[in-house]
Amino acid sequence: MSITASSTAPSYLGTPSSVIHHGSYAKFTHHVSQYRQEYWPGNRQFLAGYASGVSLVLVGHSFDTVKVRMQTEGSGAGGRFNGVLDCVKSTVQKEGVRGLYKGALAPILTTGVINSVLFGTQFNLVTRIKKNEVATTAEVMQAAVVSGALISVLVTPMEGVKARLQVQYGKGYTGPVDCARHVIQKLGVRNGLYRGWLPAALSRMSNYSYFGSYVVIQSILGKVCYGAEGALNADGTSRKLPVAYSILSGGLAGFCYWLSCYPMDVVKNRIMAAPDTQTPQYTNMRHAFRTIYQREGLKGFFVGFTPCVLRAFPANAAAFVGFEMTLRLLPE
Repeated sequence: MSITASSTAPSYLGTPSSVIHHGSYAKFTHHVSQYRQEYWPGNRQFLAGYASGVSLVLVGHSFDTVKVRMQTEGSGAGGRFNGVLDCVKSTVQKEGVRGLYKGALAPILTTGVINSVLFGTQFNLVTRIKKNEVATTAEVMQAAVVSGALISVLVTPMEGVKARLQVQYGKGYTGPVDCARHVIQKLGVRNGLYRGWLPAALSRMSNYSYFGSYVVIQSILGKVCYGAEGALNADGTSRKLPVAYSILSGGLAGFCYWLSCYPMDVVKNRIMAAPDTQTPQYTNMRHAFRTIYQREGLKGFFVGFTPCVLRAFPANAAAFVGFEMTLRLLPE
């Protein structure tokens, strides 16, 4: 038995004269239904993750530039800057406001993709790890350690290029592509673009505090908003919290993340932004830790912490709001 496109099948499947076999059409609709059930939930997370990454960079990059400059150039006696305000003032006076956005193109182009992979991978890992309908906080944190380690493979080259551009004073690289090309030509991929991979991986594995705290805070706010029932329906699906709650949850999750990994981030940026010489300034992560401690003491591991904290709330609030709002806009 067959049906014509002009009778029941949608017009875009063929002209009125074309004939579509009922079996083929039924198989097509079955595949569409199967895709929506099995693959679309994960793909929604990837798309929302992309929006999250772009939102994060647009809001937080200027703060990040100040943080990286203070981490790599030092603060106080012996450092280039006398504090956060001096760093901002010096940058704007010598390079204009654009100086605060040096290296922004690379993360704008790549952080969306990276966060897309991160949020999508996190969703799929939690789906596989969880033993019940609703994942526990421990399961979310366990998945975050794995997803953080995996994402470091994509993150390290981008962060290395960004760090080099952010500490560039005056003329130098013309942009992220030029920077990457010169680094590869001089040092290769392993010793150039992937220099600092280990501290980058360990920093990203601290995502356990990022996603874990977000789940905990969302749960608390859900009870504030909906009472004892919380933010979950009887079938385990999440209730939509007001946008203000997502802002608060995302911002506080950002605080928790940086509190868990900031010294490691300092070491990572010192290694990545060091001069590109054949004999590296830091032979490995352990050497970088020892050198910073000998020269600056424990304070050296917290240089630039103020702009980092100032950036943490708005940037991560924007990231999670971008994520949540995109999920709400996309069909389920």
